[in-house]
Amino acid sequence: MPVIKAGAFDLDYTDTGAGPAVVLVHSSASGQRQWRALIDSLQSRYRVIAVNLFGYGKTSSWPGTRPMSAADQAELVAAAVALASEPVALVGHSLGGAVALEAAAVLSDRVRVLVAFEPILFGHLKVHGPASAYDEIANLARRYGELAQAGDWNAAGAWFVDYWAGPGTWAAMPNERRQNTIAMLPAVVHEWDMATSGIRPLAGWRAITAPVHLIHAADTRAPTRAIVELLAKTYPDWHAHQVPSGGHMAPLARPDLVNPAIAAALDGG
Repeated sequence: MPVIKAGAFDLDYTDTGAGPAVVLVHSSASGQRQWRALIDSLQSRYRVIAVNLFGYGKTSSWPGTRPMSAADQAELVAAAVALASEPVALVGHSLGGAVALEAAAVLSDRVRVLVAFEPILFGHLKVHGPASAYDEIANLARRYGELAQAGDWNAAGAWFVDYWAGPGTWAAMPNERRQNTIAMLPAVVHEWDMATSGIRPLAGWRAITAPVHLIHAADTRAPTRAIVELLAKTYPDWHAHQVPSGGHMAPLARPDLVNPAIAAALDGG
């Protein structure tokens, strides 16, 4: 995979296909490889650039000298966008959805359409509620931080993965996949900070000039459902889409449902 500079940092990415450019931004503890099925379906008509965010693949780790913000991650995406001469489409899932929103707000007319699957803008729940949804995610983050601080990455992985993908998912993983996931878990510590305190205020998304498509799963977790509902209410001109199942991890668990919705938004946006 090629590596370019994004300011002082290395950015690792893949670049496949030909046509209008689409930049894919992954979720926590996944990396750009989560998009393999989507890349396969798009590359015949799009140039697909999939980035690795801080701490994934060969992209630099976040140095931790200060809390990480969505704007920091968006600078990586901006470097990928600069690879294309024409306006690009941005697609993000979870962590990547929050980063893609920030990138779209900063890059303005360099973005032609944005597709975000359940962006983890947890700071909006802290400010706007519902309190129960924020408390649920804050409890997840608190316990994850305790396990990470103790260096118990196996328990941290089980806590994190089973919350998002369902009880027993961690135990059912092949050992190699578990070890690969453990290697990505330290980055999640910084991502919690970003999602809760490193995002712009809710009204700040008015800076986005491109059409926005929000996608969520009918059976997702309460915090991510609440975020999508809040965004859709605040920005009624954005397009909201629902897939029937797959939960928060539907882009990986049910790509057969999610990828056609993403492709339709790209083709029509």
